[in-house]
Amino acid sequence: MRGILADINVVAHVQILVRICNSDYWRELWADLGLDVEDFPGLGLDDAESDAVIWKQCQQEKLVLITGNRNRHGPESLQAVIEAENRADSLPVITIADMDRVLRDRTYAELAAESLLGKLIAIDSFCGTGRVYIP
Repeated sequence: MRGILADINVVAHVQILVRICNSDYWRELWADLGLDVEDFPGLGLDDAESDAVIWKQCQQEKLVLITGNRNRHGPESLQAVIEAENRADSLPVITIADMDRVLRDRTYAELAAESLLGKLIAIDSFCGTGRVYIP
């Protein structure tokens, strides 16, 4: 894994989590991970890109996609893509269980950031699982 990518619907949420990861308490651990924080424009992705294209780009670029809790809606949905394309070495999608709470509840956001760090540290043990939830 070389980095993370915030799905288009959680950009602000991931910015909060990364800010917490860069706080005094977690800064050294975050820096040791040496992760790139990518965005859609930097990867040449359009905001309206299909979930299939985003997931495949993340796998190719060795990026962990962070997204909100989405349901399966058709063959191009993220869940459908994971079910069809996931392999034992596929990076998981990290899903924020309660997106709204990250924005309004500092304690929850800190728990989510801590959980995110734990998942990223142990990312190899989550490969092939499809989805991992935080916090």
